[in-house]
Amino acid sequence: MIMLNVEFKKSQLIVDWDDRYDSLLELGEAKGLDLDFGCRQGNCTACQQPILKGSVEYPRGHSGVPDDGNELLCCSVPKEDLVIEA
Repeated sequence: MIMLNVEFKKSQLIVDWDDRYDSLLELGEAKGLDLDFGCRQGNCTACQQPILKGSVEYPRGHSGVPDDGNELLCCSVPKEDLVIEA
């Protein structure tokens, strides 16, 4: 298992990614963050956040299109160490 760090920059929270979570949104919520979301399926884009470093993947797919430089936290997981603006 590869250890990946996820940093929520504004929240000053750095945690290890854990595969038991289905998404970055679930990880953040489990660590006490209050993150915006809507549909939790990648359709509404309410959960989009700027990614300052690293990249994500979408194992379940999505139909919403985030703004440039943003990713959908509700349906993405990290591919590498990640810094999220939240």
